[in-house]
Amino acid sequence: MGILNFIYVKLSNQMQKRVILCFTFLLFFSQWTYADDDAEKLRQDLLELERFANPFVQIFQKVSSLVGPSVVSIVAEHSPETVSDPHDILPSPFFPPQKKEDNQSNQRKPSFGSGIIIKKSGFILTNFHVINGFENGRITVILHDSRKYDAVIFGKDPNSDLAVLKIDGENLREAHMGDPKRVKVGDWVIAIGNPFGYSQTVSAGIVSAIGRTNVTPLAKPFAYEDFIQTDAAINPGNSGGPLVNLRGEIIGVNSAIATRTGGFQGVGFAISAEIAATVMIDLIEKGHVIRGYLGVGIQNINENLASYLDMQSKDEVLKRFKLDSDSGAFISEVWRDTPASIGGVLPGDVIIQFGERKVSNIGDLKKAIRASAVDSLVPLIVLRNKDAKPLVVKIEQQPDSMSGKTFVSIKMFSELPSFYTGLTVGDITSEKAEGEDAEKINGVIVEQVEKDSPGERAGIVPGDIILKVGTKNVNTKKEFQAAVHEALAENTNISLFIKTKGYATLK
Repeated sequence: MGILNFIYVKLSNQMQKRVILCFTFLLFFSQWTYADDDAEKLRQDLLELERFANPFVQIFQKVSSLVGPSVVSIVAEHSPETVSDPHDILPSPFFPPQKKEDNQSNQRKPSFGSGIIIKKSGFILTNFHVINGFENGRITVILHDSRKYDAVIFGKDPNSDLAVLKIDGENLREAHMGDPKRVKVGDWVIAIGNPFGYSQTVSAGIVSAIGRTNVTPLAKPFAYEDFIQTDAAINPGNSGGPLVNLRGEIIGVNSAIATRTGGFQGVGFAISAEIAATVMIDLIEKGHVIRGYLGVGIQNINENLASYLDMQSKDEVLKRFKLDSDSGAFISEVWRDTPASIGGVLPGDVIIQFGERKVSNIGDLKKAIRASAVDSLVPLIVLRNKDAKPLVVKIEQQPDSMSGKTFVSIKMFSELPSFYTGLTVGDITSEKAEGEDAEKINGVIVEQVEKDSPGERAGIVPGDIILKVGTKNVNTKKEFQAAVHEALAENTNISLFIKTKGYATLK
């Protein structure tokens, strides 16, 4: 029998209760002491770890203190006499929408955004969509210290979704642009702005991706896109504010979010500093953006291109154009009297090098053209019938009438390319056969003729039926397309045999 059992037997009932209570207390006290010691150890561990984390935390604090004074809040209001209905202004997917209420027409309906002081003289960079529609209203800029200034729109560029405002202010802190080439996926970043009207809001995250395109579904199809994707919180009102690296440098202009709820869901986008810096300099120095111009429609070599060319797959595209890989920018159209046409670029060519830059996709070509000076001679290499062909093009200034169309096709992707003829053709269907048996009609039907094109000058009109390209019979739009491409590779003129008209020569 153990000592405890021995004591328990010999002691009185009253003493037994006292002994049990004593041991219970000792047991509880020992457990409480152990738990308290464990918590204290954890506190000490955290204090030690905090000592190592402090430098990292201080980076965020110092970056916020450095850049914060360069970030402004923007309030845009309609003048009462210019507002008939707030819904007259196309709502932006990145800007707080205006809700329709009764008796609003004579009230100012403010919208909120952010901006970046880029010059001590009072120039402020923001998004175009922040001030779009408020040109005749009032735009107020509020600094970090609550000073307020009326702003004027100094310049705007819808194609890049950027604008520059001007205020007459003093003691302004100028932000500094970072090197976009140093931005890497995984970099820590900070977003500063005015979400939902809460000024000087700071959020942090990382660079999730770079070089994003097709971000703005409501934007023009020829918009200039080069976005940094981040998980730093961006919400309506952040538009126009900076995305900052841990050196306190601006690497992007916060512009858009991908969301199903209208709020932030972890996917935000900022216009890269590479585009922002170029655009803001042009707007400040010239009042508008001067862009280089090549005059082509381009696409990546993928399944979408196969569909565009009415082919079954990407592999068919590669085989048809004698390509070994899908690398490069495919030329789907060449516009007449442009640097590309003058320089000898043909539809079906694949640009693999532009100047000193290798071209793996259309994004590479966009950047290369964007970096080229107007009137400069640029050597390029195209793949044509499996051969690498050197060419030289002279970059021209983009015409105002074609603003934004440097890098993409004028036509919708669902349409067939006109391939230098100015003609769009289609297969002959029962509806187009006008009562005749479509299966017995050879050729392709002309659906559209571009004004002042080679096709129009040759007298071709919609409804004409093309039977031959040169001496080759064509019975489908795919065959027409292939025959024109082959003819262009060997000749400067194309002869088409038109039903009831005979041969017509396109020059």
